[in-house]
Amino acid sequence: MRYPQTFETSSKILIWGESELAFRLAVEIGRRHLVVWALSGEPAEPPEGITVLPNSRLVEVTGAAGCFSVLIETNGSLIRQEAGTIVVVPELELDVPGAIRSIEEVEHPLTIVMVVEGVRPGAYREIVEGALTLSLRGHRVYLIVDEVQVGFPGGEEIYQEARQAGIVFLKDTVVHFNSRSAGCGTEPTAAAGGETPEGFRGFTDQTVYLECRSLGDTGPLVIEADRLWFFKGDRVTVDYRQIREALGIAGVDCQEYYPFQTRRKGILEVDPGWGEPYSQEEILAAVETLIRSQTGEAPTACRYEVRSDICALCLTCYRICPHGAVSIKEGAENLYGQAMFINPRACFSCGRCYAECPAQAIRQDVRPKESPGAVVLACENSGGPLLEGSGIPCLLFPCAGSIGITDMLRAWQPGIERLVVMTCRDGKCQHRDGSKRLYLRVERLNRLLRLMKNPVHIEVVQVSAQDRVDEVRRRVSGL
Repeated sequence: MRYPQTFETSSKILIWGESELAFRLAVEIGRRHLVVWALSGEPAEPPEGITVLPNSRLVEVTGAAGCFSVLIETNGSLIRQEAGTIVVVPELELDVPGAIRSIEEVEHPLTIVMVVEGVRPGAYREIVEGALTLSLRGHRVYLIVDEVQVGFPGGEEIYQEARQAGIVFLKDTVVHFNSRSAGCGTEPTAAAGGETPEGFRGFTDQTVYLECRSLGDTGPLVIEADRLWFFKGDRVTVDYRQIREALGIAGVDCQEYYPFQTRRKGILEVDPGWGEPYSQEEILAAVETLIRSQTGEAPTACRYEVRSDICALCLTCYRICPHGAVSIKEGAENLYGQAMFINPRACFSCGRCYAECPAQAIRQDVRPKESPGAVVLACENSGGPLLEGSGIPCLLFPCAGSIGITDMLRAWQPGIERLVVMTCRDGKCQHRDGSKRLYLRVERLNRLLRLMKNPVHIEVVQVSAQDRVDEVRRRVSGL
């Protein structure tokens, strides 16, 4: 049974941000759509034809894509604003160029130790480019990193250029230092393990002890550093962290692999912290696509539906949905008179509800293209682009986390010798921990197959959309 639903779609776009980019987006989008621009301060130049909400604070967001209801405190008054789409342009806290400029006037060479931990690719790129600038000016630079990042446009070239310029990269390194700066103690402090505040912090004239496991048992590397800089954590200011929390998009960073997406449909985040900055044209195109999807000009992608007559009202789907797309609706033809409902405007079709519904009350429409002697079940985000045009028989799912035990059993037929499941790499799933849950199902099913003396063994292959196509195809060449 389908619940009769009417969606009162709002044509307004709420833009939240106070940067120059937010202003330009408000002006450009305002030429074609109704725009409400909210910012925490006062606009330097209020744009014509746009509703401006100055001195604003986001209090609450309810509803789903196409029909958000946003409670905003502006100039001391509470107002409720309806919007179909929300665009957030965060303010950045970590000023990498400012740190580099602080020693531009220094004429004699300095020894600089830069500790980089937990920063996004965009900030990492700025840091490495800044270190390269300092090295070319004659300064000695050490980069202590938690990960050598090259997965952004030009990343490998920048890394190799920095190494050739004499910059020393050290990984798996614990940093201790003695501070002779005002307000700092004299005892060695484990500064790189989580004690350092987020953003940027700098010290002068430090004795730095680097315990690097990759160097072996040679003892700590001692450096007399003229400058000791810490770059750590999220670049976004505290105000925008609160906005992310209120919007329900905090804690998941999808920008590197799924540009302009968040874990809530209808909410777009233009995050300048990831890799190469996007052009205004690319952002506008993403916004237009998002708007069309909420106004009915583009079909929704929901392929999952609750059968209300057999729904057990156990709330499993509500509890595990990472996108807030599940709610309770009245009037069900079951024992309770209530059943769960999947809002197609909020659903990402990740399929976790379908895979884990204990009553099997959720149905979906995914069919294998053919029944070959072997088959691959893959996440369409990571595995799909790599399998396209390969000739490898495959069955694509919105998320690897949506591949249930029933799907794997259906894919197996007499004559199939191999069954491969392709999933995102650990920590890179757009829908939180979909891959981890899949691993548990595969392990459980393989155990059952062994008990049944079935020769089929389900293999799990981790891939990324950034992997080389030929390498991935080689890994499944048994097909």
